[in-house]
Amino acid sequence: MFKNGVEQKPSETALFAAIYRAIANTDNRNEVLGSDYLAENFLPGLLKYLMKFKIIRGNIKNKGHKLAPGIYEYVLARTAFFDNVFRDALNNQISQIVLLGAGYDTRPYRFTNLNNSTRIFELEISPTQNRKKKCLVKAKIDIPENVTFVPIDFNKETLQNVLEKAGYNKNENTLFVWEGVSYYLEPTSVDATLEFIKNYSPKESLIAFDYAVPLSDETIDNYYGAKEFASTWKKHHSNEPFKFAINEDEIELFLGKRGLGVVDYLDNEQIEKTFLSKENGSLIGNVPGFFRFVVASPDE
Repeated sequence: MFKNGVEQKPSETALFAAIYRAIANTDNRNEVLGSDYLAENFLPGLLKYLMKFKIIRGNIKNKGHKLAPGIYEYVLARTAFFDNVFRDALNNQISQIVLLGAGYDTRPYRFTNLNNSTRIFELEISPTQNRKKKCLVKAKIDIPENVTFVPIDFNKETLQNVLEKAGYNKNENTLFVWEGVSYYLEPTSVDATLEFIKNYSPKESLIAFDYAVPLSDETIDNYYGAKEFASTWKKHHSNEPFKFAINEDEIELFLGKRGLGVVDYLDNEQIEKTFLSKENGSLIGNVPGFFRFVVASPDE
């Protein structure tokens, strides 16, 4: 594993998310879980080759389940959730989409047929963003003219400065996609992001993000997969620690204090029911019980 943080090396967690999406697309067990046909292009060469073998894909999933139960299912449900939000924005011809921590997000390339004139800004730490651009070029994936790459250090730079320089228009309705990011940020950086959205976007704008509820010695056994997840993260991902969480049942209060209102919200059970249900009503799997999805909008 990388010893340096994401400021010096491409994000490990972004790569793992791409691995899981690539596995799901290959296995194609479920239409919702097999949507990211471009994910494999971000895998290292040897791994991309090995993933052709079902036994290897199975081993990766099984190992992931032992180390962090439900994380594979969570990444795929999360991808489906943000796919829906992204598609809806394009179908409604929203003016701008800002990917806050784009990682190896492929939506600007998978959904080009839906994009008439929406400008997309991909914000990410430089090492991850540079690797992504190299992978896109190598895979001969065209980068649309309406996509702008914007390097940023979320803990040190302001969204106002980097986005204004990139051509962001604060008077146009915008979707902010904040996938798999909030829990890695300092609380002050989270507040700064939400403050920017409140003050520099119209009230019809939206922010969609996932977040974690805090875990403690007293509560960790209450959430599926939490104890294994915490142990694994401490051991294998110490360079990308969790720094931010929102208390259980306090999302409306938290956002309200920051001038935002909840538009949609899914707890772990609603995530499973919405994105991991089979036709017969049974679940493909469970997600770690401490993750949540939310869509919010600036209040008037």
